[in-house]
Amino acid sequence: MHFSISPLLLVGLAARTALAQVQGTAPGFAAGTTGGGNASPQTPSSLEELESWLTDSTPRVIMISQTWDFTNSEGSTSTQCCTNTCQPNGQYWIMDTCDAAWVSCTYTNAAKNPIQVASNKSIVGSGSSGVIKGRGLRLINGASNVIIQNIHITELNPQYVWGGDAITLDGTDKVWIDHCKFSLIGRQMIVSGWGAAGHVTISNNDFDGATSWSASCNGEHYWAAPPHMGTDQNSAEIIFHGVNNYFKDIGGHAFDIDVGTTVLLEGNYFDAVSTPITTDSLTKSNLYSVVTVDDASGCTGSLGYICEWNRLAGSGSFPSSTSLTALSNLAPYKSSLVGHIGVADVPTSVLANAGIGKI
Repeated sequence: MHFSISPLLLVGLAARTALAQVQGTAPGFAAGTTGGGNASPQTPSSLEELESWLTDSTPRVIMISQTWDFTNSEGSTSTQCCTNTCQPNGQYWIMDTCDAAWVSCTYTNAAKNPIQVASNKSIVGSGSSGVIKGRGLRLINGASNVIIQNIHITELNPQYVWGGDAITLDGTDKVWIDHCKFSLIGRQMIVSGWGAAGHVTISNNDFDGATSWSASCNGEHYWAAPPHMGTDQNSAEIIFHGVNNYFKDIGGHAFDIDVGTTVLLEGNYFDAVSTPITTDSLTKSNLYSVVTVDDASGCTGSLGYICEWNRLAGSGSFPSSTSLTALSNLAPYKSSLVGHIGVADVPTSVLANAGIGKI
């Protein structure tokens, strides 16, 4: 499923006091994630050393204090891509079949070959200088206990659909992604796979969807991070708490929720968003979305607090959905639900605190 983000999507909670390495502790479902723990911070001296440290079995705190540019590190591929039916500035598609016209194209290989991050790593940017360019990060095959904080991942074949993902979570657990920025990504900014993505907190991040290459030719990125979610696997369980997010200037949709999910949406601010939530989301998932005073008070019995309402400004409709099944499913996890701020304060708080260099 595609969704558009433009020019700026910020996902934010509250700022914390700056520390020398990892700032603060993971809130929410990723609570207890320690990454590299008390390992001495290390600053790599080359692309090769950075990749080696990320992929080895040693617990590490890896400081990113400059732009590490992987763009041309693995060469490029020249082939035929499928043109976009919309023009101008449409993304070309890297694919095997095409229902439009083929065109010659060249993409960088590194963006389509992310670094396989091992367990027990903290990847921490310094100030506003921590940038990983031209290559993403992948957590798979049981990798766990990873912190990615204050890092900007950017320029992964942005002119091509299927050009590369910034962060992949597929068969992983205990992951905290905090105060990061994502921009100019060919495919998805954060994506999960067929494997579990257990105990993940995504907080204080800046998803910048402005682009010169768009699948919809509207200057908007087409796929970014959750909130597209769902599974038809009977044994799978998806619990999602979307709180105090600021969605701004989105020509497509924000939340898109499918089967097999339990979702609580509260305190989110939709500013000029065409479709805050898809129609199917209201029927396919176990969804509790707060719109009225009664909705907010309805959280008290199961969750022990009054939920915060969601707010619209120049946006499409956001119908109330008060699934009692959702509240029942969320109740065992109420200690993992992050506290909210008032929705009226969300835009100011997120703009001030989300993204790199703001911790």
